[in-house]
Amino acid sequence: MPSCRICNKPLIWKQPYKQGDRPVEKDGSIHNCSKSQNGNEDLKCIMCGGSAGCIHCEFIKECDLQAVSKLCICKKCEQEKNSFDKFVRFVQKLSYEKISSAKS
Repeated sequence: MPSCRICNKPLIWKQPYKQGDRPVEKDGSIHNCSKSQNGNEDLKCIMCGGSAGCIHCEFIKECDLQAVSKLCICKKCEQEKNSFDKFVRFVQKLSYEKISSAKS
């Protein structure tokens, strides 16, 4: 079952499903996450834990906080040497931790 990436509220797929549809509330209404409507919701940098800087992000106009991954990186960490390799290691570590905790 899908859930909102911002508030973790359970959502459902509208039936009949058409390609490109997004999950909806259980009553069939469009999910409008209250956290993203506040305007102060900011994702955390996966590497340093600080603010990812959403309001200053170059992709803010195209970004939909309900649809994007929470695996964002702040500008400071992005500009470090070998930042992509470090980012991949952090993602792998998180994936391993999630799998390990699911088995427990």
